[in-house]
Amino acid sequence: MRKLRVSLIAIVMFLFCSVGFASAQTMMLEYDGGTHEYNGEIYALVVNNQLINPPLSPIIFNDRALVPVREIFEEVGATVNYINDTQTIEVSSDEYDVVMRINDNVAYINGEKTNIPDNVVPKLISKVGGETKTMVPVRFISETIGLDVKFDSEDGAILIDSDGYVISDENQEPSIDDVVPQPDNSDDSASYTPSVETKITNVSYDITGDNSIKVTVTSNADISSYSDFTLSSPERVVVDFAGMKFDGVGDTLSVNKAGVTSVRMGDNDERARVVVDISNLKKYNIEKTSNNTVVINVETKAAAPKPTVNNGNSNNNSTITADSSKLIVLDAGHGGSDSGAVGYSNGNVVLEKNLTLEITYKVKEILENAGYTVSMTRTGDTLPSLVERPTQANAENAAVFVSIHINSVDNAPNANGTEVYYADSNNGNAYGTTSEKLATNILNRMLYYMGSTNRGVKTAEHAVTKRCKMPAALTEVGFITNPTEVYNMTTDEYQYKAAQGIAEGIMITLKDINVPQ
Repeated sequence: MRKLRVSLIAIVMFLFCSVGFASAQTMMLEYDGGTHEYNGEIYALVVNNQLINPPLSPIIFNDRALVPVREIFEEVGATVNYINDTQTIEVSSDEYDVVMRINDNVAYINGEKTNIPDNVVPKLISKVGGETKTMVPVRFISETIGLDVKFDSEDGAILIDSDGYVISDENQEPSIDDVVPQPDNSDDSASYTPSVETKITNVSYDITGDNSIKVTVTSNADISSYSDFTLSSPERVVVDFAGMKFDGVGDTLSVNKAGVTSVRMGDNDERARVVVDISNLKKYNIEKTSNNTVVINVETKAAAPKPTVNNGNSNNNSTITADSSKLIVLDAGHGGSDSGAVGYSNGNVVLEKNLTLEITYKVKEILENAGYTVSMTRTGDTLPSLVERPTQANAENAAVFVSIHINSVDNAPNANGTEVYYADSNNGNAYGTTSEKLATNILNRMLYYMGSTNRGVKTAEHAVTKRCKMPAALTEVGFITNPTEVYNMTTDEYQYKAAQGIAEGIMITLKDINVPQ
């Protein structure tokens, strides 16, 4: 593969001139399940002498330049495929095959495992309301794939070329770190090699409560430096130990208790990493209990109780026996470039597409915990069409289809409440019950748990419900334009209340459903 060569003159020009010529902007970005304000440089992207205008231009993230995957590789003749269920990116060309995953620093180049440099993992990032792009460090493009990369400091551009052009001096082959602003403690990252004399010799865990775990990391010498952060989709707590390696420690500890799935370990030339895979993080803390021991304390939120159905009498609860042969299809409204309705809470932008996905996952969790079989039309920030969503339910021979949305209305912040829709054109009883009955059951149970205003069961010819063969309903949980309701809907507690109601409404209805053969 071709090596990146950048002249010393170009490096100096970039370091001293990029701030003046690159475009500094402020914009709202979405990633890791949240909305963040970006204040930094925006670079033009030129691939094979063609100016590319991606939905999200190259940016600086954690002091590293990130570039969009698809636009670069398709411009140089490669094929890019994104697998939504596993958040996997596949890049294929005559020269290489690349496989990488979102928020994972391990990639496979022609089947060979390699670490993505700089501890900056591939990320799904978008401008608020814009198309989501997979962004990767430009150093990964240059060093691992072999494309030639340089920075044009005068025009504030990143130039990428697949034809192997070379810029002198031949004797200089610095890392791309040399042309990207470095952290204050990095004087010469191109030649810096962390010490690996201190090694992690043991990682173990202890369950300290129904929803808490203690992970103990032990080394053969003083642990002088570590850092921690969290990631989402899926949730995990990450702790990095700078300049360290693992010695005789396995890759994974399976836990499956206290809301923790596993503890994973991995290292590269810069650090050793411990990852705690979790569901519904409540809080965590890191403490150094001795010179050579660090403890990671993680507490998760209590799992939702196994669903039971209240028949309207608080003294008469009956548990529904799950029929796993009846498939439930859940549809999180909007997604991808379609943010849905927009609200604001505590100064933060709240997007309908994020709330619907969070609530849908909770409905899925509750139903699966009760023994039901669930499929989702989207599991990430993607945008299936209004035809693809019901088509999936029909193709999977689902028993019911439920679409989850958040309501909005302009200039009426007091509008509030919950309503559920069904399509009159899809209200037959071929399945043993009707869409209207499904909508009624869902609304009744949502109101029971949420205590929201009853806006009733309504009819509308929504594209997703009218195209379904099976009973189908569309829920409007609350109003994103109502200050109280939008705040409530951003909390786990309220989302679980809505999810519990939707799940129980579905379970009540399934008792009467017989899927035609």
